[in-house]
Amino acid sequence: MKMTAIDWNQAPENARWWAIDGDGHAYWYCMPQIATATTFWFSARQPAPSFGYARDFRVSLQERPPAVDVSYPAPVQVAAARLLRR
Repeated sequence: MKMTAIDWNQAPENARWWAIDGDGHAYWYCMPQIATATTFWFSARQPAPSFGYARDFRVSLQERPPAVDVSYPAPVQVAAARLLRR
């Protein structure tokens, strides 16, 4: 469920999620890794803009949308191109 418009162009390349923590600050969360010589997950976070989010922090987590493959035209673009050729 989208609750606010997150500008993923501002996110670090490895950011996977955006969220507001209980302290009221927004963060980009990166893909988790198992820390070397340990048995626990580690996920780096970096400060992020709040994008005007004003709801409960407990429901703020938003996952980065999948990348769009621009190597193939979308079906709508194909249909529009056919109509323009007529």
